[in-house]
Amino acid sequence: MKGVSTRHRLGALVVFFIAFPRILHAQVVVTEIMYDLKSGSDSGREWIEVYNASAVAIALSDWKLFENGTNHKIVASAGGSSLAPGSYAVIADNPGKFKADWPDFSGQLFDSAFSLGNAGETIALRAGTSTEVNSVSYESSWGAAGDGNSLNRAPTDAGQFVPRTPSPGGPMAATAIAPPSPKVPAVSAKPASKKTSASNVQPSATFEGEVDPSAEVSPDVQAAGAAETTPAPDAPAPSYIWWFAAAALALLACGALVAARHVGKREWNIVEETSD
Repeated sequence: MKGVSTRHRLGALVVFFIAFPRILHAQVVVTEIMYDLKSGSDSGREWIEVYNASAVAIALSDWKLFENGTNHKIVASAGGSSLAPGSYAVIADNPGKFKADWPDFSGQLFDSAFSLGNAGETIALRAGTSTEVNSVSYESSWGAAGDGNSLNRAPTDAGQFVPRTPSPGGPMAATAIAPPSPKVPAVSAKPASKKTSASNVQPSATFEGEVDPSAEVSPDVQAAGAAETTPAPDAPAPSYIWWFAAAALALLACGALVAARHVGKREWNIVEETSD
C-alpha cells in the first residue's frame, strides 16, 4: 500500500509540474485593444495591452502574438523582456509611432508586426508556437470604432470588453470618450422684410411684399391695417356750404321780387286824363 501511495504522489507531482506552466500562462491576459484610430492612418499605430496576473515573471519575448492566422514574434523594445507580476505591458505594431502618439508613456514596451481588422478578428497570446494562453475575438459592435476609445477588458467579467478612454500601460479608465454630435446642415435665411413690424411681431424671413402667415400680429396692428384697406363712408358736407347755398337762394328771391315790382309798375301804370 505504501508503494502504491508513493506512486500516486509521484504521478500527481508529474501532472502538477506539467500543468504548472500552463496555470501561470493562463494568468497573462489581453486587457486593452486599440484597433481603430480616431484620426489618420491606422498603419503602425495599433497596439495591444497585456497584464501579468500571476505571481512570477513571464518571459514575454519567448511568446508569440497570433493574429490573422500568423504567429508574430514579440521583441522587447523598452523595459526588458520579462513581464513582472502584477504589471502591464504594451505590444505595439510600431514602437516609434506608438511613442509619437503617446509621448508620456513610460511603461514596458514590446514590438510585433500585426495589422488589426477594423471590423473585428481573433487575436491570441501563445506560449511558444502552439500553446494558446489567452485569446479575444473582438467586434466593432463592441465600440471604440474610430471614436478615440479603445476596447478594455472589464474587471468584473474576464470575457467582456467595453469602450473606454485609452490608458496604455495602466488600469482601465473609468470613463469613455463621448462620440461627436451629429452635424446639422446650415439653412440659409431669406432677406428680411423691409416693412416696419410691431415690437411683438416675430421676425420672419420674407421678401418685400410677401406675407408670412405664421407671424403673430397685435390687435393694434391688425386694426391699423384694416383702416388702411377699408373705404370710409361718405362724410357730411361742411356747414359753411349750407350757409352759402341759403344766402344764394335769398339773393335770388330778392332779385325776383325787385324784378316783379318793376314789371308790375310798368304794366299797370294808369294815367288819369283830365277833361278840358
